[in-house]
Amino acid sequence: MRKTAILIAGVAIGVFLGRHIESNPETKKTLTDAGDKIKLFASAVSEGYREQEASAQKPAKAKNTK
Repeated sequence: MRKTAILIAGVAIGVFLGRHIESNPETKKTLTDAGDKIKLFASAVSEGYREQEASAQKPAKAKNTK
């Protein structure tokens, strides 16, 4: 019963915030900017991961022991 009440409260808060964001253009712009920054950060992390993975896949150079 308690979990259901928490779920209903969460949905109600989400609906309230969604309506508030839609009605306030400045808040909507701020959230859009934050979303763009998050996407930029995620793509940078993804690119770095791919670079590290590619360098790990290359065979190691053999060392000369002369």
